[in-house]
Amino acid sequence: MSKKEKEPKKKIGFFTKVAIFVFLGFCVITIFQMTTQINARKKEIADTQRQIDDYRAQIEALENELATPIDYNYIRKIAKSKLGYSMPDDIIFYNDLSN
Repeated sequence: MSKKEKEPKKKIGFFTKVAIFVFLGFCVITIFQMTTQINARKKEIADTQRQIDDYRAQIEALENELATPIDYNYIRKIAKSKLGYSMPDDIIFYNDLSN
């Protein structure tokens, strides 16, 4: 018989098995948490990208508004919409109903 056949096989101890099991459980839980965090960050990135797109659209609209020439019609529109003025021949309707 050879030397390898005579030697008894080494057994892994109970505590070593428990330690390996705990380590594997820790790895699985950590991977799950990381996956959850990655998904949350991807959602944040998508939301932020949507906000950026909305802000770009608002900037473009404001730039277009600034590019319009300042003439009588523009002044009249601003006076009506922002300052609440009206012309003498305008018919004004008041609504005191709350939504």
